[in-house]
Amino acid sequence: MKIVTVIPFQKGILKEEFTYFSAKNIENGSIVSISMRNKKNLGLVISCEDVSKEKSIIKNMSYNLKKIDEVKDKSIFKKEFFESIISASKYFAIKKKLIISSLIPSILIEEYDEISKIKNKKKIKIDIEKNSNNLKTEKLLFQTNLIDRISFYKTLIRGSFAEKKSVFMLLPTEKDIENFSELLSKGIEKFTFSIHGGLSKNKQLEKIKEIINCDHPILIFATTPYLSIPREDIKTIILEHESSNAYKTIKKPNIDLRIFAEIFAFKTGAKFILSDSFLRFETVARKEIDNLNEIYPLSFKVNFEGEIKILGKNEAVEKLTKEDLEKKKFKILTTATINEIKKSIDKKENVFIFALRKGLAATTICRDCNELVICDKCLAPVVLYQTKDTKKRIFVCNKCGAEKKSETTCSKCGSWNLMPLGIGTDTVYEEVKKLFPKTEIFKLDKKTVKTTNKAEKIIKEFQKNPGSIIIGTEMALFYLKEKIPLTIISAFDSLWSITNFRMSEKIIQIIISILSKTEKQFIVETKNEEDEIINAVKIDNLVSFVRDEIKDRENLGYPPFKRFIKISFLGSKTETANAKKFLSENFKEYNPEIFSGFLSKFKDKFITNVLIKIELKNWSLPELSHNSKINEILSQKLFSLPIQFSINIDPENLI
Repeated sequence: MKIVTVIPFQKGILKEEFTYFSAKNIENGSIVSISMRNKKNLGLVISCEDVSKEKSIIKNMSYNLKKIDEVKDKSIFKKEFFESIISASKYFAIKKKLIISSLIPSILIEEYDEISKIKNKKKIKIDIEKNSNNLKTEKLLFQTNLIDRISFYKTLIRGSFAEKKSVFMLLPTEKDIENFSELLSKGIEKFTFSIHGGLSKNKQLEKIKEIINCDHPILIFATTPYLSIPREDIKTIILEHESSNAYKTIKKPNIDLRIFAEIFAFKTGAKFILSDSFLRFETVARKEIDNLNEIYPLSFKVNFEGEIKILGKNEAVEKLTKEDLEKKKFKILTTATINEIKKSIDKKENVFIFALRKGLAATTICRDCNELVICDKCLAPVVLYQTKDTKKRIFVCNKCGAEKKSETTCSKCGSWNLMPLGIGTDTVYEEVKKLFPKTEIFKLDKKTVKTTNKAEKIIKEFQKNPGSIIIGTEMALFYLKEKIPLTIISAFDSLWSITNFRMSEKIIQIIISILSKTEKQFIVETKNEEDEIINAVKIDNLVSFVRDEIKDRENLGYPPFKRFIKISFLGSKTETANAKKFLSENFKEYNPEIFSGFLSKFKDKFITNVLIKIELKNWSLPELSHNSKINEILSQKLFSLPIQFSINIDPENLI
């Protein structure tokens, strides 16, 4: 008799592993049918042990063992896919079951038998053509503008097809899939497939069947979970738009899909390309740390042929009328910017104004003279916080970390009359509406637009109305296809008010995205013309700025030079106090930093974060970096944490 340990694919079950028995030996990695809660479910076999000589083990069990109902003939999943899940489980300190639930589309489970019939018919032929995977995985960085990337991809795809190899392009969102498919599928439509979770289950099943059945090499555009589709000839995996936050799952389990894709590429021996107009700083730094190669020398040029204007320094104060001062009116847009918008409207040319999300009180101004409260060291706007312990209010610069007392006065007029101000899409929209009452004005942000169809409808209306204005967040950039004559970043300085150690690279990515949508003129409104990013953009070369930022990260012990492990807890005041004490004692040898969340409370619950910084060599995988391992003691501590604690390896931010 065999004791078989199985991880069920069914969602909503807290327990990770279940035990069954079988008369036959079952190989690890096999897919079996099991009974759970009087229902048939699929599961993954992770161990099968002979206990015929130790029947007492079975007799002493507090429950009756159930028999494996059926062993599926030849798993549709590649063994490397589950090997990658096991590795990812170690890296992210997350149970294998949770990663399986996140990385296998439900359609592959629900229609397993039907897909299995198709796959197993094709397997013999594919195996004959399958190349050896003994070669070392090639990892490449590709940073250049979109036009050059598309040109390279077309050549790469043709070459791969000639060698009878398929290409898989990973993309973070459905909109990215749509855009890249449109750019690359021309002429090879029969061999191009796009698939994502937004499609109906019938459509997904149809696409999967076509992908498996196609004898010709193919090009797949998909999100990360569809790497599980059983196609044996994928020898190149391109991870496009590498900088996108969408690769990091928002809800539990906290997985970075970029990491899983890299592990999977290593396991399958596929060439792995990390690509974007502007890669994350930690990815650029890995060029030296992990000896990654470049397809071409990384380009740090902006490549914008239009005009860049920096407006706003002292202008708001100098240009204010006595009437404005008496009304204590804050001008969202400078006079110079308003004039440029007027010119565009008169010429029937469209305008895009970028603003932060709604409700962000990013700046503090003087009500008496309209001056911003800025950092004395770096001139970025400071944000008013309240300390968690003493409840004192203090101004903090999120760019350089400098602090100043809340009792500070206006540096321009000495007034105490300071006011926190949020300059989001709503604020800008209302201001522009007053300034241009006869102009068609649109707004596009996550609160205004809930569906892709509505977003696309707004963009179509905007583009077919010459001389109209659209105000939007980063979300709008996904939907804007045609270039716009005039684009504007409103209140650029407020970007620095966001608490995120990755904010500098995020700002660069936003600027590059906006410039790629700009035809003639790009305006940045700022009080700080000496801002390093703005100057790097003006001289069309970001290499020095990036080099300095990476050096700063190394000096501060930030990723990618140290691994960040964040543990979060949400509970009552008493529970939070106990959690802090427990975490402090349990992880004391790792010098944990314990702090409250950016919002100290959420729905009457208190938020506590713990940050552990660890050397890369003690928390990485051979698939990702040379001579690396997972610290087993720390790993056991993380895995043993109760379910109330959330673990986040490589967090996007620390708030």
